[in-house]
Amino acid sequence: MEIRKKGLATAVLAASAAGAAGFGWLSVSTGGFLPGLFAHGCLAATIGGLADWFAVTAIFRKPLGISYRTEILRRNRPRIMRSLADFVGNDLLNRENVALSLSKQDFSEMLSRYLVEKGGCERILALADALFTRSLETMDMSEVTKVFEPSLRHVFSDIRIDEIARRTITAALENGTIDRLLQALIPIIRAVWHDEALQKMLLASIGNIREAYVGNQSMRATLFDTKAFSDGRLLDRLNKYTESWFDEMDRGEGDTYRKLSQWAASQLGDAKRQEQLISRLRQWQIGQIETADISDRLTRSLELIREKYMPVWRKKLHDYLKSEIENFLADTEAKNKFNDMVLQWICNLLAAHHEGLPQMMERHLAKMTDDELVELVETHVEDDLQMIRINGAAVGSVVGVLLYVLTKAAERMWA
Repeated sequence: MEIRKKGLATAVLAASAAGAAGFGWLSVSTGGFLPGLFAHGCLAATIGGLADWFAVTAIFRKPLGISYRTEILRRNRPRIMRSLADFVGNDLLNRENVALSLSKQDFSEMLSRYLVEKGGCERILALADALFTRSLETMDMSEVTKVFEPSLRHVFSDIRIDEIARRTITAALENGTIDRLLQALIPIIRAVWHDEALQKMLLASIGNIREAYVGNQSMRATLFDTKAFSDGRLLDRLNKYTESWFDEMDRGEGDTYRKLSQWAASQLGDAKRQEQLISRLRQWQIGQIETADISDRLTRSLELIREKYMPVWRKKLHDYLKSEIENFLADTEAKNKFNDMVLQWICNLLAAHHEGLPQMMERHLAKMTDDELVELVETHVEDDLQMIRINGAAVGSVVGVLLYVLTKAAERMWA
């Protein structure tokens, strides 16, 4: 479009000059009114077109090599850049105009259309899932452990194990906990007693005791050689006795159970023994805090938790974001808040950086060479400048025709 208008303006100027020459020759040759009328019109159009061509060209370069008051853009570049930057920053893009223009925009509607019609919802969910998964997969749990380990050790050191022990002992003495604890231990002790390895050890021990007891006594040897006193029968008798004892303990009956319960209560109820136990627990706690490999254990625990629960967390994140998006699309109040938030954010951004907008534009223009600046301006305004040339030729032709008519009319009146 720009090249066509520039060519059109040049063609109009050339046609005007040719018409002035041709009709001027006819006017001189014939002396007719119409040739003179067209000759003056074309001559005036040529003068107007040339004047406007000179003016338009003088803005960017030297027309016909004339340097006086030409190349206006190059010679006045600093002043033009300052004026242009000031106009854009303080007039065209001033804060009030921008804020007024933005206040008419419905940002929530733009976002809603993007989410629903442009696949924005799926893109957001996919992006959030990718970021979340990538973040967890690349997270170095040993570094996370370094952050939490000091706090974790501090938490463990703050645990008042002495107070916990005192309260536990008090509760055990007051609420029959000792009896329940003993009854809970009986099945464990019973299982250990009947363990195959322990039974073999007991059988071997009975044999050793029998041999030590018999010695060189033939009478004793004869007695224990009988079936009734074999090692296996003695072990069976021992198991039968202990099983009866276990049954009594399970029921919380028997002299042994009562004595054991009283002994445990006396041990826990003794203040001196309590303090000794609590002191040992406290020393154990300090030792564990100082020597325990919390870092390695915590790192492994975090890695296991990540591996096990990552699919669960990803689904929860997906469901949460999808629910929030659906709520936003259905909530008019939320949309209004979003509009206000975006508008406020842009206004705050303008308030923070608006003062530097003219300087920023001026710095940007200063980076351009004279030729680049001329080309930039000429590219954007050449279309209108060429129309000035065409309009100048048109107005000149009309003025030339009117002047010729008036001149001829005056000659006839005065004649």
